[in-house]
Amino acid sequence: MTQPFDRLSEIKPQGDLDVEAGELWVSNPWKLMSEGVNLSAYERNRFFLNREGQDFIDLSHQSGADIDSDSRSAIAADFDRDGDLDLLVASVGGGPLRLFMNQFPSQSHSVRILLEGGKSNRQGVGARLQVEVGERRIVRDVFPSNSLMGQHPVETVIGVGAAERIDRLRVRWPSGHTQSFQDVPVGGVLKIREDAADYQRLDR
Repeated sequence: MTQPFDRLSEIKPQGDLDVEAGELWVSNPWKLMSEGVNLSAYERNRFFLNREGQDFIDLSHQSGADIDSDSRSAIAADFDRDGDLDLLVASVGGGPLRLFMNQFPSQSHSVRILLEGGKSNRQGVGARLQVEVGERRIVRDVFPSNSLMGQHPVETVIGVGAAERIDRLRVRWPSGHTQSFQDVPVGGVLKIREDAADYQRLDR
């Protein structure tokens, strides 16, 4: 999604990285952009469907996501609260925000998990969630700030297929504390506090 900046660059010799040298990625691209130069190569975005770890299907054209804007950020979140993830794409250079709603027909279930840290940080950033459904194990790390120019919600959405309950839900907090919950219902939001013995179901 991001092109290299290979023109009009200031490369300082090794050993001369003092205050006057500037920072490579700040000094070079933004000089061009401040002068109104369009750095986009107009390459189209790509969108792939993960077939449960088997392979990927290219759905760029069918999904409508193959726009040629200079896209730099993709935020996955359940914007319409229907249990699946939608995609918000941002572009540089004044391009519009684009929201791609997840319209795939599905009978799958999901659970939304919201953490509240005690000894760890307040939002549970850095925690690891592990969901076990039958023979299937799903692992998600809570890292909301891993997208350029954007941030994912701290609420984690986990799809569990046709299962109506989760056999086991485990939380490993940044502090090292772990929690384990058995026979957890799907649907809705589960709020888990680091210092609590049980989770809380939220109606939202």
